[in-house]
Amino acid sequence: MKIEGGCHCGLVRFEATVDDGPIEVLDCNCSICSMTGFLHLIIPDTRFRLLEGQKDTTTYRFGSGKARHIFCSQCGIKSFYRPRSHPDGISIHLKCVDDWEDLDVRIVPFDGKDWDKAKAAL
Repeated sequence: MKIEGGCHCGLVRFEATVDDGPIEVLDCNCSICSMTGFLHLIIPDTRFRLLEGQKDTTTYRFGSGKARHIFCSQCGIKSFYRPRSHPDGISIHLKCVDDWEDLDVRIVPFDGKDWDKAKAAL
């Protein structure tokens, strides 16, 4: 199934292919995810395509520096990023997907505060 989405101002737009529902989404409690409310829809990067906004993003790294948090440089929304847990994947913020409320979603808690232990369970 194809989904589309983007940032608040519309400069950044993407499309992705996901399996038909239920779609598993991770609700992480690490410092950045708990502050932003990011809900992770993780897919292989081969199933993701940035449609607009390549030049309109900025990247933030912290901690190990492995995750690349990508934000719209105009509105500040992180609609997707490259997580350290899935280096060949993209994590899409569920709430940045157009009409996300209509998707069959299963939200699963993820203990990002204890990242090493939680990663082992992935």
